[in-house]
This record gives sequence, C-alpha cells and structure tokens, in this order.
Amino acid sequence: MLGFTYRKEIYFLFAKDQSVRAEKTKEKTIELWKTGNLKEKDIEDFQSIATTYSEKDPTDPVAFHLIARSLFWNLYRLGIYFDHDSLILHLGSEFQDFIGTSVLADSTLDSVFWNARTAESFSSSPFSDWENNKVLLFLGETHRQVKRPQVLITEYGNLDRSKLSPEFQTVYIWLLTFNTMLAGDAAGLDKLITITKDPSYKVGIQFTPREENFLRGLGKYYKKDYVGALSLLRQAKSNNPDRITETSIITEATIFHLQNLSQKGIDLLEEFYLSSGKKNPEIPLLIAKMIVEKPGAKTKLDLTPEKKE
Repeated sequence: MLGFTYRKEIYFLFAKDQSVRAEKTKEKTIELWKTGNLKEKDIEDFQSIATTYSEKDPTDPVAFHLIARSLFWNLYRLGIYFDHDSLILHLGSEFQDFIGTSVLADSTLDSVFWNARTAESFSSSPFSDWENNKVLLFLGETHRQVKRPQVLITEYGNLDRSKLSPEFQTVYIWLLTFNTMLAGDAAGLDKLITITKDPSYKVGIQFTPREENFLRGLGKYYKKDYVGALSLLRQAKSNNPDRITETSIITEATIFHLQNLSQKGIDLLEEFYLSSGKKNPEIPLLIAKMIVEKPGAKTKLDLTPEKKE
C-alpha cells in the first residue's frame, strides 16, 4: 500500500512538473512571437512538451489546450496569417480559399479543433486559458463549416477580449469580422467597426473609410438589402482595380442579375475585365452563367474554352 501511495505521489509530482514546464514554454513562445524571433524549433519544442504533458496527465484540460495552442503556430509556418490584408483580401470568399489547398493546413486546423474540444469536454469549470481555448474552437468551427456563421457569432461573439492572449487578439477580430460579414449582420459589422475605432483598441486590424463601406456593403448584400449594398459598394470602388474594387463590381453585377437586369451586369463585368487586363478568369465564367440563366443576354467576350495542346 505504501509503495502504491509513493508511486502515485511521484506520478503527480512528475505531472505537475510537466505542467509548469509547458506553461513556461507557452509564455516563452508568446514572447518570441512578439519580438519576431519565433523559430520552427521553438514551435516543435512547444508541441513536444505539450504532448508529453497530456501523456502524463491524460485528463487535464489544460494539457489538451496547450496541444491545440502549439499546433496553431503551424499555421504561421504554412504562411497563413490572420492580419488586416488577409481579411480584406478574403472577405466574401470561402474560408477554404483563405487557407488554400494544403492538406497539412486542413489537418492542422482539424487537430487544433479536436484538441481544444477535448480540453473543453474535460473541464468541469473554466480554466485559466478558457477564452483562448474558445478562440481556437471558433477557428476550428469556421474551418469545418458545419455551423452557419450566424450560429458561430452567437456562440463566440461575446468573448472577453481582455482575457485573450496577445497572439489571439487579432485572430479573434479576424474570425468575428469574417463570420459577421457572411452572416449579413449589418448591425454586427457596425459594432465591430466601432470597436476598432475605440482609443483603447490595440489590435492590428483597423479599417479605412473605404474598407468600412466595403464591409457594410457586403453585409447588406448577404442580408439581401440590395439597394443599400449597391450604394455602399459603389462608394468603395476606385480607379485602382484592386480586390475591393473587383469584388464590389462583381457583387454589383450579381445584384443586377438577381434584379433581372442581367445585361447591365454583363456590361459592367465586361468593362472591368477588359480594363483590368483580363486578369480574373472567373469573370468570363460568371458572364457565361448569366447568359445561360438569362436567354437573350449577350457579351462581346469570346467565351469559347481554350483548347489544351
């Protein structure tokens, strides 16, 4: 009996030692990231230590949170960044378009989700990194696309941002903006824009007046407020054929098509496609789709598929 008790005490002492070591590694990783000195070896060390922790104490929710957290850093290794530019570039797109076709990115996001979910299921009450774990779940849910954006906003839209670790502050605003836009939640977008204008707001994602019009315009489009969407998206357009201008024009043309003004939409797309150097191959495909759905509509473009040699 004494031998069993002794072994049990040794077991828990070792598990506690792993816990302390994992927490210190977590903090070290954050500091290295903040100074721009986080290396691949640091990420691998964090993952190894978090995994060992979970093996020594397989019911500790913090251990599985730390595994999910260590895996999150793999996304940076894959060139996936949750910043202002990637958000604006992918608004209106599928999340899969943002992460690309990498099998490793998909598997990493799945592993992040299931480890964060395991952490939550093992916890009888919120642990110290509860809000950070929620961000990882939000990320995983956005990737899985099982729940509608409206549901995700309801579940994750009111996290206490003051409790988020520095590396998750921007990720949270990114995910919230992405899903709020897809949900067509105009009021939610206004709230987010107001948050980013608050003097106490320190996160890197902030919007210019043009980007605000773009965000609000897309939100109204997804809410089927086409009149409001057209007004805002036209304000967001510029002479520069960038992503905001391109998406605004494509959305404007789509609205015309939905309003039974397909020829007007086709003319708009043609003009942009030709003036921008025929860069987006999706535009002729969209025009072809409109012509099929609206007999009598015409285009000046040659929509004959190119022959492969």
